[in-house]
Amino acid sequence: MHRTTYFEKLVGSVTRIARHSYYPGKEEAVEICLSEIEDLADAGRISNVQLAALRDLLLGEEGFCLPEGVFRERGCCEREFGDDRIAIICQGAGSQAAFSAGVLQGLFHPGDAGRPIVGLGGTGFGSVCATLAWDGLLRGDSKRAVDRLGTFWRDFEAASAIDALANYSSQMLLHLRAIVPLGEPGLGGYSALGLEQLRRVLNRHVEFDTDRCMASREKAPALAVSSIDAAGEIRVVQGPEITAEAVAASADGLFFNQPSAGPRTTAVAPSRPCSTIQAMAAAKPSEIWLIQITKTGRGRSRGPCGDLPSFVEQIESQLLEREIAYVQSVNRMLKRGMLTEGCGYRHIEVHRIIMEHDLDDASKLDRSPGFIGGLMTYGRDRAAQFLEKRACSLAMRRAMARVR
Repeated sequence: MHRTTYFEKLVGSVTRIARHSYYPGKEEAVEICLSEIEDLADAGRISNVQLAALRDLLLGEEGFCLPEGVFRERGCCEREFGDDRIAIICQGAGSQAAFSAGVLQGLFHPGDAGRPIVGLGGTGFGSVCATLAWDGLLRGDSKRAVDRLGTFWRDFEAASAIDALANYSSQMLLHLRAIVPLGEPGLGGYSALGLEQLRRVLNRHVEFDTDRCMASREKAPALAVSSIDAAGEIRVVQGPEITAEAVAASADGLFFNQPSAGPRTTAVAPSRPCSTIQAMAAAKPSEIWLIQITKTGRGRSRGPCGDLPSFVEQIESQLLEREIAYVQSVNRMLKRGMLTEGCGYRHIEVHRIIMEHDLDDASKLDRSPGFIGGLMTYGRDRAAQFLEKRACSLAMRRAMARVR
């Protein structure tokens, strides 16, 4: 077969894969395709120049999300290899956010001190994880971040015999409600501890007064926690205004400044109509790492917790995806020369660290040590996989730069 004809067929196949709309498993398909074209180059069936062209097609035309740890290898990205500025955004609802905590522990490992993290953001219970890690990041102490994440979730667990029995009973009831209609239990949030107890635990683990002062310093890392107000707008509370009440409100799926005088109304710190992505973009990152609990395109489970907090979680997730799609659009316009970085726009790579497990809604209220500990261990494993792929991609990127 003529080499040019064979290459043209490869271009057609790779283009179809790259431009296909997102679906669960697309990241794996892209990575398999990358591996196969590299094997073809090793076997001499395509040249190194053709390999580079295929990789550019495969990675440069991603319309929705990039494979984990894979970097865009394009000439439009002018920053130096050592000029990385990373923002991390955490998702999570209730106990499922233990995965985000585990990922952060893996990313903040004391042996990796010096990683240029310029901001942390969170939605839902991921706001708790982001705030705990930010408390250490403010002080330049990665060990403190790892320790605070661990001690908070140990306090969150149902460790005593009474708590364990109550947790088991509530899980059985929630699973039973998914089968037998037992009526709505009310608009309870995702804080299995209860809102007041969650605030107390947060105050025990985070020095909010000190952190607010430190957050006002020049070049202090950013923090943004978000929720939705009664008008349906995303509201973001940032580091200099952060309070335990604001974090608890975000974690519990509460409305900010809810006008009614019901028991779920809470006073929170001043906030602005914004989004977590916009707040992180203000820190001028070169990369955004999204710790994602629910993979995009995966159907939501029809569990027993489909009340107000669940609705808020769904809306926040949809808005976050729209913001990421906007970032990807800006990247494409920068590549085509329709925008310039001198006009205030910046190329931002988006990478996802995704929890692949399907969990039902009842698990959001599961405080059993085995469940929470297992998710944290899994999160640390996923972080290690991500960092390994990132290191390999950086090495490949440097090698290709030398060849050019």
